[in-house]
Amino acid sequence: MKITVFAQIQAHSGQSDALFNILKQLVSDTHTEAGCFEYTLHRSLDNANHFWMYEVWQSQAALEAHMASPHFNAFLAVSAALVKQVDIHKTFAC
Repeated sequence: MKITVFAQIQAHSGQSDALFNILKQLVSDTHTEAGCFEYTLHRSLDNANHFWMYEVWQSQAALEAHMASPHFNAFLAVSAALVKQVDIHKTFAC
């Protein structure tokens, strides 16, 4: 079953450009993963501190492998001071 993830990410004030660069690298690294059908970064036109990640994974196992990957864990470590809030919603097509 395909898993779709919608992640809303809010940067701390003054940290949006730094977070944007880190998120772009995460997208580049993630596109090489097995089971990743789509991993797209979006940035708000109205608020530069707001980002959304749209992800489509082959399965829950593929998503879990992504979350355990070295590059995702490096992203978490580097971005921790830049991120104010994250809301993650996992769905599947009905």
